[in-house]
Amino acid sequence: MSTAPQAPATEAHPAAITPDQAAQLATALTLCKALAAPGRLTILGALAVPPFSARTLFSLAAQIAMPAAALERDLRQLAEAGLIKIVEWAAAQPGHEPRPARVAFDPAYMQIMGQVIATLHNVHTQATPPAERPVLDERTRTITRFMHNGRLISWPAQIKQQVFILEVVAQAFAPDRSYSEREVDAILKEIYAYDHCTLRRSLVDLNFLRREQGIYSKV
Repeated sequence: MSTAPQAPATEAHPAAITPDQAAQLATALTLCKALAAPGRLTILGALAVPPFSARTLFSLAAQIAMPAAALERDLRQLAEAGLIKIVEWAAAQPGHEPRPARVAFDPAYMQIMGQVIATLHNVHTQATPPAERPVLDERTRTITRFMHNGRLISWPAQIKQQVFILEVVAQAFAPDRSYSEREVDAILKEIYAYDHCTLRRSLVDLNFLRREQGIYSKV
């Protein structure tokens, strides 16, 4: 008797989101739609200046150099997203809806965004669990901690860590070539300008460079 194929037991399925998360995702989508147009970003930027005073439609239009009549739709969409609030409406003409007369930035937006960001982070974590960090050996950990883009950030206190760092620093010197102290200093200042003398002395003391009569060479 044949049986239907079954999914492997190890197959992972993303966890379902909660109703609260679904509501927050809907809010995030509304915010993204509201911020998708450059004109609405311009309006929001003009209003989002402390102390967030209410502005008349005409003063706002004059500031951002846009016709007042062209702002109504964008203002309504920003208000629906909770980014601004319409604090006063203009009297409606016969057969027309009231128009926004005074608007202001809504500081509650900052609290809403905190909740939305937290929800997006949680949903992202559910969908893509963080990968395990690779286990680094001591040498790699030391170099990662104390060096960045080939430059030394700080000088480690432990001799063992100093050796790891000096192994990297010594690669800046070519074998079978002699260097004056000025040339050595010029190279080391590019690596650790804060205290290149400590580097030079340590390279010699720990036998990475040889110094004879003021001339340096790689060991």
